[in-house]
This record gives sequence, structure tokens and C-alpha cells, in this order.
Amino acid sequence: MLIQEILQDPVLSNFLCDDCEEHGIGINVSETLNRNDYIIIRVDKYYNTIIKDNSRPKSPDCLIIQHCGGNRFVLYLVELKAIESLKTEKLSDIRDKFQNCFDDFMSDKFRNYFYNTDYDFSIKLLFISDPKEGNKNTKNQPTRMDNLLSLPPCNFGNRKYLLNHKLPNPTVQPCQ
Repeated sequence: MLIQEILQDPVLSNFLCDDCEEHGIGINVSETLNRNDYIIIRVDKYYNTIIKDNSRPKSPDCLIIQHCGGNRFVLYLVELKAIESLKTEKLSDIRDKFQNCFDDFMSDKFRNYFYNTDYDFSIKLLFISDPKEGNKNTKNQPTRMDNLLSLPPCNFGNRKYLLNHKLPNPTVQPCQ
């Protein structure tokens, strides 16, 4: 099974963790979810450890792999942002983190797991941040969050994936 394979992977096993959280913003896992049915990979820690120079690709914070029975899995690519950093970061850089994870991490470095036709993947791109932006002079002006969510979708495996915004600390629930 995919989770067992990753647990035994000599590289990826070094980047497994128990939670996906930064600066008080994170994603929770339901207590009703069996601990053997999911793993969390710190994709950003992988790149920060493996590539020490400025050629390091931008990447999301975490990849959560949830087993849904049989050969079905849900993959959550998760980017966590405090509102202060959202005000200064280029919006295209945020989208690029997800696309780089698809292009480099999942399609190149660990292709054997994520392009394995034995597995059926459902993929969700989650941008977790508090959307408050301070005082706006006009109600008709789009916010930075509106602009971020309107960027072109990411591509992976001949499919397109839109970025979804969630308020801080949503919960991964058992599969339906």
C-alpha cells in the first residue's frame, strides 16, 4: 500500500511529521481517522534540507496522503499563510508552490508513487489563511484573496486543479 511504501522510503521517511502547522495556522486531522490511514509529508522541509542554494523550488508546506480504502487516496497539498505574509508575497508565487509540487516533487522526484496507476487519487489544493485585509475603501474592489483564487488552475496528470481557500485549522475528515 502507498502509505507503507512511503513510510519505508529512505528519503521521504525523513520528512514525515505528526502535524501540518506554522505560526498558529494549520490543518487538523479528525480524531476519528485511524492513524494508519494517513501520513503527512513536510514538502517544504524536504526542499530546504535537500537544496541549500537559491535554486530551491517554491513548495507548499505539507502533503497529506489519506487512505480511503482499497486503492483510493485523497492527496491534500497544503500551503499555510499568516495574513502578514499574504500582504507581501507575490500571488503568483503562492500558485507556483502548488505547481512546483506537481511538476518536481510528484512528477519527477517521487513519480513512482504519484503516477502509479494502481492507485486512484483525488487531489485537493488548500490555501489556509485568515482572509482579513484591513480597511477597504470600496466594496467593489477585488481583494488579494479574490485575485489569488482567480489565478489559472494548476495542472497534474492531464487534469486541472483549482486552489481552495480555507480558514485556519480546518479538519481532514474520514473519507466518504
